[in-house]
Amino acid sequence: MKSDRSERRIRMGTLRPRYAFVLNPNREARFTRCPRCEAKTRLRKLPLVIHVEGGGLAILGKTCRLCVACDLLIAHQAEVEREVGGALNRAVKGADFVVLGTVDRQVWRHGLSRPLSFDAIKAHMSDFDAYLRIETIPGGWYQINTTG
Repeated sequence: MKSDRSERRIRMGTLRPRYAFVLNPNREARFTRCPRCEAKTRLRKLPLVIHVEGGGLAILGKTCRLCVACDLLIAHQAEVEREVGGALNRAVKGADFVVLGTVDRQVWRHGLSRPLSFDAIKAHMSDFDAYLRIETIPGGWYQINTTG
C-alpha cells in the first residue's frame, strides 16, 4: 500500500492548493449551510480560472458560497454558464468548461485592463484540493422497498 505523500497529483498552478470545489447543478439549492459540516456559508467574490472548450482560459470574478470551517467553495453551474457565455458571446453548457482553480486578486485586476500570459496565470494560480459532487434528493414520500 502506498502512502498519500508518495502520490503527487499533477498541478497546474504554482501556489499551494486551496478549497474543495463543488459546481452545484441544482438551481433550487442555494446552500446557505455547508453540506459537509452544516456551518453557515458566506458569500465571497473570488477570481476563478476556467478552461472553456474552444475558448481557452478565462478568469471570472464570481460570487460563490464559501464554508470557512471546512474550506468548501460552492459555485452555481447556471450562474457560471451565464457569465462565461456572456464573456465569450456564445452559449456555454456545463460540459463545455472546467473550473481549474483560483488566481490572486491582483492578477485578476491586471487582467481586466490588459491580456495576461499563460505563464502569469500559472504563476499566481491555486488549484483546488478536491472536486466534489452534490446530489440532492427531492423531498416527499417514498415507498420503502421491502423486496430485495
